[in-house]
Amino acid sequence: WVSLAAIDVCGSAALASHQFGRNGRAGRNGRDSANQTVRAAGDPVRIDLAGTDGEDGGYGEDGEWVRCRRQPRNERRNLRAAAGGNGGHGGDGGRGGNGGHLTIHYANSNELRQVFVTAAGGRGGRGGRSGNGTNGCDCHDNRWTVEVCKDGTCHNEEYQCYDGHDGTDGRNGRNGEGGSLGELVLINQLEPLPQEAPEQSQTVSSLANQTVTLSRNLWDTRNNAKNLLASGSTVASSYRFYTGHIERQFTLDWQAPQAAQTFTESLDLELRPSGQVNVDFPEAYWLLGEIIEQETLTTYRVDGIVPVAEVAQLALGRVAGRSRTFEVNVVDLAQRSDVLETQFEVRYSTSNDDGRRRRYELEFDGPVPADLIVQDHNRFTLALGRLPIRSQLLSGGTRAQGELTIIRSYGNNSAEQTLTWTGEI
Repeated sequence: WVSLAAIDVCGSAALASHQFGRNGRAGRNGRDSANQTVRAAGDPVRIDLAGTDGEDGGYGEDGEWVRCRRQPRNERRNLRAAAGGNGGHGGDGGRGGNGGHLTIHYANSNELRQVFVTAAGGRGGRGGRSGNGTNGCDCHDNRWTVEVCKDGTCHNEEYQCYDGHDGTDGRNGRNGEGGSLGELVLINQLEPLPQEAPEQSQTVSSLANQTVTLSRNLWDTRNNAKNLLASGSTVASSYRFYTGHIERQFTLDWQAPQAAQTFTESLDLELRPSGQVNVDFPEAYWLLGEIIEQETLTTYRVDGIVPVAEVAQLALGRVAGRSRTFEVNVVDLAQRSDVLETQFEVRYSTSNDDGRRRRYELEFDGPVPADLIVQDHNRFTLALGRLPIRSQLLSGGTRAQGELTIIRSYGNNSAEQTLTWTGEI
């Protein structure tokens, strides 16, 4: 019995015991079967590739019974009886082991009928039963009154006792999942398969003007595997069937003005089952080039290359002039303007507001025509004063705000950069 303010279990004996039943142990998973490769020679063959069963989960223990002591009398506080113990959860059943994969080399498909295989997945273990919760203690007196006197004045105080909550039952363990069926792989030749190298990753510098060979074994997916084997065999319906081997050469024809040896990032190649070579060039670069297909040779001709990090390194230069002589200078800090195509768009706004939060009105929004742009190597001069903007909106002392969007492109690649300025013309 405890004060409601403390909310504890009753008595030191109850405090010392474990009220919760222990959870059941989880069952161990079944073992996956090993894979196996055989040659069908016409003699009967029995192969066991079944996964083992998962173990059952252990039972959860019942909650421990609480020792209910005599309720104290005339306590000047509210009381709560001790709660019952919760039951433990049942252990989950183990997963069944997976059936093994069987690879068969053969010369005559009729010889497959002599192969009997059991590649069933093991059964999942059963979940353990949960433990039961136990009853909480009950109050003997639910209400009582105690007379309290001080300095000759007495009054009655009323107190309550609350029954202890019953313990909850545990959760039953979950049943383990069954293992998957093993798969069949058929190879219509007795010789080992040729080695394959469908993927390669090499640096750009090592591939430049060199030829590498990619190869791949080809497979088809078919159904009704059991119909090909001895009657009663257990195996997944879907199976893989070897259909041949392909090889293709790849070369990187480096025609870019920069030396290939300076590019040390990796280039990823993959030979697809269709015979096409996928080329995954590092994303750090923009390329200008062409893929050329010639019988068993794929050539990637690189005519130009630009690091992406150097595409948008433009800075605002001098902003000067007024009215029709107003112009803006932009400088390419990376010095790539000789190979990149550059376009400009501008938003021009003015303000007559002298308040703290100055408001601007848009006066022009559109592209800058090519005849208003003068390029001197890596410097661009934009004659914005010749845009269709009223002259008085470009006069000296005008409070203006400009936003310049720069579009840089190279082949099929493009990126944008925005430069802004605010001030008086």
